[in-house]
Amino acid sequence: MAELTTLGLPPRPDTPPSAVRAVPAALVSAALMGISALAYVFTILAARTLAPHAYGELAALLGVALIGAVPAIGVQTATALALGGHRGDPAPLIRRLHAAALVAALGVGVAGLLATAPVVWLLHVPDPAAVGWVVLLLLAHTVVGGYEGVLQGGGRYVRMAVVTTSFGAGKFAGGTTGLLLGDTPTAALAGMALGATLGAAAGWFGCGRPGLSRGIAGPARAALKASAALLGFVLLLNLDVLLARHHLAASQAGEYAVAAVFAKIAFWLPQGVGVVLLPRLADAGSRRRAVGSAVAVVAAVGAALTVGALALGGRALSLVGGSAYGSSLGGWAWLFAVLGTLLAAAQLLLYSGIAASDRGATVAVWAAAVTECVVVALLAATGRLTLLTLVAAAAGTATVLVGTGLIRLRTVR
Repeated sequence: MAELTTLGLPPRPDTPPSAVRAVPAALVSAALMGISALAYVFTILAARTLAPHAYGELAALLGVALIGAVPAIGVQTATALALGGHRGDPAPLIRRLHAAALVAALGVGVAGLLATAPVVWLLHVPDPAAVGWVVLLLLAHTVVGGYEGVLQGGGRYVRMAVVTTSFGAGKFAGGTTGLLLGDTPTAALAGMALGATLGAAAGWFGCGRPGLSRGIAGPARAALKASAALLGFVLLLNLDVLLARHHLAASQAGEYAVAAVFAKIAFWLPQGVGVVLLPRLADAGSRRRAVGSAVAVVAAVGAALTVGALALGGRALSLVGGSAYGSSLGGWAWLFAVLGTLLAAAQLLLYSGIAASDRGATVAVWAAAVTECVVVALLAATGRLTLLTLVAAAAGTATVLVGTGLIRLRTVR
């Protein structure tokens, strides 16, 4: 593993981990932000290319894909933790983890095929083939999640950034090509799925062309447990925007969605910190110190973004969405930056709970999602739901989640 030494990447768990390294974290964060930017560009292009009813269909199916990609995140998390805590030759373990990722992808494919008819009915999809392409897209996502986990767990962050970027770029290029040539949601999803499949093949090469081996029961169980926790967190991450759409007027929901961009920036900008941190969480002896350092970095980044949003004042929303936005929220965009920072810290603490096999972490995330729904429903029923009370409810829920996570970090062994 000479590559780890030459790149100055994290030590194996049998040596004391240092604070979160800035260069690998910044590298992975840049890759993730770049992929997010491509997704944003694709969304704008699709909105301008497709008719409103067709764009609504595409947006709904991409929302289904967002949920269906959670097993990929679970596979990546479990794989990185398994390699982060492994001593000795990692090759046999990598083969088992690779086999587990392929089996997980097969399970996602079977579940997707079984869900095709209900999704077509619930979302009023005129072409069932569109759902089939979503299933293929999720297969590629799950496989690549395994490759990213292998690179993450081995500390090979340069290769991980390359694999992540090539996969996202393949999706974007394929989806854009299908959109421009076919001018339908099905064509766009077909291109995206084919581009993702090519990206998955490139990921196999970038991961060192791992083979297969038996003994996948342990990794499969770990991925399933991680997916259960991460599904709740993905729901919580997007819940406030969904609740705004459900409870508020369309114009208010639109302004909330624009303001939520600040929350997404504050959440995604320090994502590389979690990527670098995760393999180190396998070392129980230094877990608390590593998480503490990571949370401090996230808090510092979030504080800088919050101050920036506060300085922009009432101009913040118009800079993102144009002059039509900002009349209701005014200079409160900084509160969304606080929300994103709290969610980023909550994610780090959730990773710690997953590494410690703390079932309470999963329960806490799902309880936070339910609590936020109940609080917002009560505010709506009593006529006190506004843009500010909604973001305040989301931030309050995230604060409680971070607080309980810090308590568990000190008590769970």
